[in-house]
Amino acid sequence: MATNALPTSLSQALDFPLSCTRQISVQLSSDLAVGSVIVGGYAACVMTKYALHYASQQPRLQNQGDLRSAVVQFYRPMFPSTPITMTLREVNVGKGWSTLRIESFQNDKLTTSADIVITNLSIQGITLQTGWHLSPTPHQVDLTRLDTDSDPNWISYHCAFYPGGFRRGHSYAKTFIPRVRPTEITFIEQWIEPGWDCLPQGSRPLGTDQGNNNARWTNEMIQFVVDMTLPIQENFLPHEKGKPLPMGSIAATLEFAARQQKARKEGQSTWRALSDDGSKEFWAETLNVSLTLSTEIKQKLPPQGVRWLYLRTECKRILNGRMDMEVLVFDERMDLIAISHQVAAIISAKSKIQKL
Repeated sequence: MATNALPTSLSQALDFPLSCTRQISVQLSSDLAVGSVIVGGYAACVMTKYALHYASQQPRLQNQGDLRSAVVQFYRPMFPSTPITMTLREVNVGKGWSTLRIESFQNDKLTTSADIVITNLSIQGITLQTGWHLSPTPHQVDLTRLDTDSDPNWISYHCAFYPGGFRRGHSYAKTFIPRVRPTEITFIEQWIEPGWDCLPQGSRPLGTDQGNNNARWTNEMIQFVVDMTLPIQENFLPHEKGKPLPMGSIAATLEFAARQQKARKEGQSTWRALSDDGSKEFWAETLNVSLTLSTEIKQKLPPQGVRWLYLRTECKRILNGRMDMEVLVFDERMDLIAISHQVAAIISAKSKIQKL
């Protein structure tokens, strides 16, 4: 890929040949990977799209064209070097919702399974006000100023894209975090916008930032979105004085963001290029390996999608390498769109990195 060529868009990566048969083969994009492993949220989106397309071609399922929830289990890494084979089974077909099970294989080995519940989210039902709200309340934001990196309360960090870079999958989301580092981190809040319509180490090309021409988050991307959060566990790692800050921590991200901001102001076209943020080579001490990703859709995004989504991430406890994570997804009006949970393992990067 040439230096000024855009990465494969997420829309393109999800635009694969579909079939209503019980088995299909798909070649996944190598751009949506971390190291040599496909991003789990991308794999979940692919499996869900297959299930929804299958349902659209079945008379008993045609009126259930929306994802209600999905539980995805990861057994082995999924690599872009080999096509995946997906099989489908109707677990249950009901009047209000149905469950389809997708299993993905590479080289005849099971890599991933997904139990996908489909429904029609337009059907009216019992609605009650629970009184729940985010606590603490999100930092104030002006999305029009966020778009120009001029909001006084938020600063952006956008991982550079390199075709062989370790964190190339993370470049698909440009993230904004509060400019002031909190004294105690019990959650992470971030606004994200699509990052794949930008030059690999810079901004969106001139002429592409005309409102609706920008890339947008759509309903079929939600499972990818919940996998694009900053790694909350990095904030709890001990830090020795004189050594680099944990790579994915808020403290380190603020430093990366400040250096990118400085490069932008100096007019550097490759302002995203940093030597120590893991975009090319990974050097962090730990890795987060997802075992299970569950996502429940509370409300659909508009058909044309949205430019901005707000994420709130929390972790309750990390014990003996076992980690939980909850991600809440809100739209531009702060309506709750999705709730996601991950079961993950925190492992030493030294023992795993050579395999990735």
